[in-house]
Amino acid sequence: MVLVKEQQLSFWEKLFFWPLLKGLWLTFTLFFRKKVTRLYPEEKLEPFAEIKGHPVLVKRDDGKPRCVACGLCEAACPPRAIYIVGCEIEDPIERAPQIFEVDTSRCIMCGFCEEACPKEAIVMSHEFEFAATDRQDLIFDLKKLLVSEDDVKDRLDYIRKAFDRW
Repeated sequence: MVLVKEQQLSFWEKLFFWPLLKGLWLTFTLFFRKKVTRLYPEEKLEPFAEIKGHPVLVKRDDGKPRCVACGLCEAACPPRAIYIVGCEIEDPIERAPQIFEVDTSRCIMCGFCEEACPKEAIVMSHEFEFAATDRQDLIFDLKKLLVSEDDVKDRLDYIRKAFDRW
């Protein structure tokens, strides 16, 4: 049989307001420390390369997307937010997306599409704050998704290093 020794409380601990005074003292000491809270709308977060926003398509120097409409990003997307229709073209690439849509209201910004793409055509951008009054405004088509390689250069460098592709 194990005996449990009962702890005796001191006079100050028996008083009800002692823990209250300790809490107020802690609040008082922390009140004058430097604040670490970011005031979000006024102070924007400088995006790091690791931060993932919504997916965008990288365009080549001639203005056409790098995408070859293979459908791997569409298959890798868990919420099925990507819709692609490919078509044959008369370029050395031979295929390109005729329709490429990303429903950002469904996108969970997981980055699986970025990992699945063998051509580094789809990349997660740094834009994660967007709003709309209509759901149709949250469906990004090929024109809204195309960005130059310079705009996402830091993200491309990060994924090349992280995935050790080249």
